[in-house]
Amino acid sequence: MKKTVVSFILFSGFLLISLFLFNIPVSAQDVSKTNASIPEDVNKIVSVSCTPCHTSQGGLMSKTKLNFTEWTNYSPEKQKERAAKMYSEINKGAMPPKAAREKRPDLIPTNDQADIIKKWSESLTAGNK
Repeated sequence: MKKTVVSFILFSGFLLISLFLFNIPVSAQDVSKTNASIPEDVNKIVSVSCTPCHTSQGGLMSKTKLNFTEWTNYSPEKQKERAAKMYSEINKGAMPPKAAREKRPDLIPTNDQADIIKKWSESLTAGNK
């Protein structure tokens, strides 16, 4: 019983910390330094719409799927895959997630911004054939 209570307390603490980290915004300046390989026009969109969650300071699940702090450490193939997935998620309205969209509509990329992400993603594909 004691072990179960301790486990519950530890899990609850982990959950609270994760929720807290999920909402930590990252400054555009910090992200620009880590994303030197991402074109400036794309980086501006990423800084506003993606990095509040998708950096080393983001939530566990979001930074596991895409971590812009680690972008330069990704292989070209992984960058290509992540960029394509990023565009796909933005295009179908899955990113930013619904809760973030409702809370912060300014995170939602415009259609023009989604086109910029698409062109960038396609340029990575073309460059890696």
